[in-house]
Amino acid sequence: MADPFFKELGRTCRRVAVGLIARAWPGETFTDVEARITAQSFGLQVVIVCSVLALLFLGALLAAQFGWIGMLVYFGAVILLVG
Repeated sequence: MADPFFKELGRTCRRVAVGLIARAWPGETFTDVEARITAQSFGLQVVIVCSVLALLFLGALLAAQFGWIGMLVYFGAVILLVG
């Protein structure tokens, strides 16, 4: 029953991680990074996606220590990175 939900959640997390890596890595496109990650073993793919999302979360925690100004700077950085 919950299997389609978790599959879609996994795809979404993967797309976010690939998008962030592609944007932070100059000269690489989304499809290039996705192809490189797909070529890795499943375990390494999980590690890559979880590491990127964990760094994103830890950045939010660090920014939260500086109050609303820190969060504004964090959200601005994420918008510039993703957009």
